[in-house]
Amino acid sequence: MKKILLIFLMFGTLVFGETLVGKVIKVYDGDTITILVDGEKEKIRFYGVDAPEIKQSYGIESRDFIRSKIMNKEVTVKVINTDRYGRKIGKIYYKNGKYLNLESVKGGHSWWYEYYAKNEHDLKLAQEQAKRSKKGLWRDKNPINPYKWRKKN
Repeated sequence: MKKILLIFLMFGTLVFGETLVGKVIKVYDGDTITILVDGEKEKIRFYGVDAPEIKQSYGIESRDFIRSKIMNKEVTVKVINTDRYGRKIGKIYYKNGKYLNLESVKGGHSWWYEYYAKNEHDLKLAQEQAKRSKKGLWRDKNPINPYKWRKKN
């Protein structure tokens, strides 16, 4: 039993303990980027964040916020998982350790993706504060969660 647990712990560390450092070469939207790591492209989805789609209200503003922070700059990605599309899902850090996922939610540029990150209390709190302050997408009377928007469209 101890051997199985040890193998599981080692495997989990190898898969989910990965850290990538690379230059941002593309910002697709407010929660997906491509970075260049040692000459290889890695598509990254922000962990715990769901940004409006480009064709959705506030989608372009969300993308532009991310671009303004990290386009052509070096980021560190703490990989949490890999999604069904093969993208790495991670926490994005830039400029001396600033946590971009949190900044995005805090500024009202994206939603806290509760379904996938229910234990990320910092993101939950940031969303509550952004809503109260009517920041970013929360200025709209009835902003539509990207998950619901995708289901309709």
